[in-house]
Amino acid sequence: MSRSGGGDRGSVLLVHHRAIASPYSATVPHYLARELAESGTVHVLSRRRPDGAGDGDDGFPDDVAHHEVGTGQVPILSGLLFVVVSTLYAAALGARHRFDAVYAFQQTIIQGWPAARAGGSRFVVGLQSVPVRQKRDLSATHGRLPLRKRARVAMLSRYAWAVGRLLDRTDEVVCLTDGIREATELEYGVDLSGAHVIGMGVDTDRFAVESTREPARGPDDTWVVTYVGSIGPPRGLEHVLDAVAESDRDVEFRVAGGGGDEYMASLRERARDLGIDDRVTWLGIVPHEEVPGVLADADVAVSPLADIESYRISFPAKLLEYMAAGTPVVATDIPAHRRLVEPGTNGLLYDGTADGLVAALDDVIGGEVDARALGRAARATAEAHDWAAVVAEHEAVLFDRTVRRPRAQPLPA
Repeated sequence: MSRSGGGDRGSVLLVHHRAIASPYSATVPHYLARELAESGTVHVLSRRRPDGAGDGDDGFPDDVAHHEVGTGQVPILSGLLFVVVSTLYAAALGARHRFDAVYAFQQTIIQGWPAARAGGSRFVVGLQSVPVRQKRDLSATHGRLPLRKRARVAMLSRYAWAVGRLLDRTDEVVCLTDGIREATELEYGVDLSGAHVIGMGVDTDRFAVESTREPARGPDDTWVVTYVGSIGPPRGLEHVLDAVAESDRDVEFRVAGGGGDEYMASLRERARDLGIDDRVTWLGIVPHEEVPGVLADADVAVSPLADIESYRISFPAKLLEYMAAGTPVVATDIPAHRRLVEPGTNGLLYDGTADGLVAALDDVIGGEVDARALGRAARATAEAHDWAAVVAEHEAVLFDRTVRRPRAQPLPA
C-alpha cells in the first residue's frame, strides 16, 4: 500500500497518551496536528478523553483523523490496558497507511515503535519531560506517597526500562530543552548528543485581548497580581501569600488553577491566618479559552516555581502565555525562567523568597521599572516563539528536511 498523502505533502501519525483536541494538556501535539494538517495528512492515536473533560475542541481541524482508545478510568489497570491496546492499534495503523513519519511522545514511545516498523516510517520521539525522574522529584515535596502513587512510580520505572532501549532505535529525537536531553541521558544511559532541541510555542493571537479593567498606573492604585497554573507544594504559592501579607502596597492576588483538596484548604487557611483572605481571589480551574482574559486583567503575572530539577530543566510554557498577554512578568530566578526573561528588559527575576518577591513588586509598583515597557518587551519575546515557527522546526525533523536553528532569546523593548 502506498503512503498517505502525495507530492510534497507529508503524512504523519502522532501518538500521545492524552486526547489532543484541546491544547490544555497536550500542547505540543495539539499545535503540531493543527499546523501540519494545513499541508499534509495527519492521524492521531490517543487515549479517549472522559465525557465532559477538557475545555472544548478549540477549533480543531476536521481533516485530522482521530483514533481514540477508551480503556476506562480505573487507576493503573486502565493505564496498562491502554499501553497494550494502543500498541496493537498503532501497529495496524502503521501497516495500513505507511506514514512518512511516526511521532511518539515520552509516554507512548513503546506504541510508536511498532507503528513505524510496520509501515517502514521514520521514527521520531519527542521528549518533553523525563516522567520517572519527574515523579520522583515532585514526590519528594509531598513526603511519603500513598500506595496508588507509589505503584504508578513503579510502573513508570518498568516502562522506562523499555524506553531506554527504544531510544537507541529512533531516527530522530526532539527534546524540549537541553536539560531534558541531559537528564534523559542520565536516566536511560543513552547518547542523545545528536538530538534536536526545540522549545515551546505560544498562540500569540489568542492572547492579544483587551482588559476589562483599568490597569494600575501608580503606587496608589490597586495592583492585581495573578498566578495561572497547577497548584501544589513545588509551585511556591505559600511564599506569594506571605509576600502579599508583608507588602505595604495595595495588592490583590488572583489564583487561577486547581490542586488537591487538602492542599488547597491549607492555602486558604494560610491566607486567613495571614489576615489577607479578603485580598486573595481563588478563581479555580479556568477553561483554557478564558486564560487570556484573566491575564489581560492582571497588572503583574507571577511564576513562583521552586528550584527543583523538574522545573530547572523544563520549558516555562506558562511564562510564554504571560508574555503573549503583554503582562509584566515576575518569576523566580531558576534556569527555566532565565530561558525567556532578561531581567529589567522583559520581566523581573527574584530569589524565590517572600522578601525577594516583595522587593520585585515594589520595583514595578513604585515605578523603579516601567511596567508598560516590560509588557511590550514580553510580548515581543512571545512573538518570537509563535507556533507556526516552532512547528516548522518539528516538520523539518519529521520529514528529514533542513532543520531551522533555534530563534533568538529574549528581545529588548
